Amino acid sequence: MTVLALPREALVAADLQRQSAHWLSAAVTFEDAEEFASAQAWASVEAQTGLPLRRQLGAAVRELVALGREAHALATAARTDASRLPAAARAVQVFRRRYTQVETTLEFFGDAVNSRTSAGLRATLRLLDSLAVQGMAPVLVPAGIPVPPVLCYVDKGLGASILRAGIRLWHPGTVNPVAAIKVVRHNLYRPTSLFHETGHQVAHLTLWTGSVRDAIAGVLVGEPGLARMWEPWASEIAADVFAFLSTGYASVAALYDVVGDARTILRWPLGDPHPVGWLRTRLGCALCRAAGWGAGPWDGLEDAMLAAHPASSADPSVADLLARSAEYLLALAGACLGAPVPALGGRPMASALDPGRVSPAALAALERSAGAGAWTSPHWRRAEGIRLVALAGLREAEDPDHAPAWIERARAWMSSAPPAGG
Repeated sequence: MTVLALPREALVAADLQRQSAHWLSAAVTFEDAEEFASAQAWASVEAQTGLPLRRQLGAAVRELVALGREAHALATAARTDASRLPAAARAVQVFRRRYTQVETTLEFFGDAVNSRTSAGLRATLRLLDSLAVQGMAPVLVPAGIPVPPVLCYVDKGLGASILRAGIRLWHPGTVNPVAAIKVVRHNLYRPTSLFHETGHQVAHLTLWTGSVRDAIAGVLVGEPGLARMWEPWASEIAADVFAFLSTGYASVAALYDVVGDARTILRWPLGDPHPVGWLRTRLGCALCRAAGWGAGPWDGLEDAMLAAHPASSADPSVADLLARSAEYLLALAGACLGAPVPALGGRPMASALDPGRVSPAALAALERSAGAGAWTSPHWRRAEGIRLVALAGLREAEDPDHAPAWIERARAWMSSAPPAGG
């Protein structure tokens, strides 16, 4: 043992002991999940989502606390043994950095769970958790891929987002056990974006994005300039197609409400993975036609957008690309619908999610058969929840005079949803 002979060494060792005690006491509070979200909020998360999440977070906390205790022991020993000082200094630095990583992970999921601030929001988000899983199952189950649990949360902003299941989290060695999906407030009761985000998860698991990129390249084989523009958008286009196959025209109208800002709809920021809003909206309308639906409200939406935002208003360097792209939209829509899914043996996504089920005609038939009970019956919620989202979104979009009534109907239906199985 080398006794601390220098006052400076003694001061450093004492300070390391103080620092480690501080960070350790903070880390120990992480053992209580209610430090980050209320017991009510945690209780509203389904067991198949909450349990793996709590296990993963709990393991990260236990590892952090063990690391902190080791650092504190080294710092304490360094007060009487100078040879331990370098190791203690390193251990405290490692521990405080790991603390920040674990805290970031816990705060993210705590904020997500704690967004369930009222009984109505808890019911709505729990329903969205269930619908997201239901929406992925027709593709992933036949492919033999486990359907990941979903944790939905509400937040500000214009667009939704996903932290995919299976990716590495901020804390080293921690793999995200759930698909965490942000649903923005303005679309909470018209949640077609939920299926855009689950589309990202499904496309990743089934290796579909590459096929969509190849399908785009095949259409634009004679237009290398357009191909260079469109191919990097494949991931977002795949997610848009998945949302369309899940909720039909409602997803197109909801998308336009997000991208329809006059300041950005005609802009093409370099590196943005999303298509130019003007093209993205028109591609959505083209999907309706490529699905064989003929004329419909998508025609009026497209005409309204073209009148409000003519391509000629874009920067000259972009305007030409927009005009040339317009010639290929129907072919691109058809190619994307027919893009093979490797995990489905090369069958298209539409073989698992038939677009005919969310056509206006099919949704009208659902409306007639379900009647008023569609919006109150647990049976219809369980059996046709996703198509009811599609129906409400379609009716809201196609009839502005009655849109407020449909918005309120959807809100009441979603926020009064009983617990799963009810």
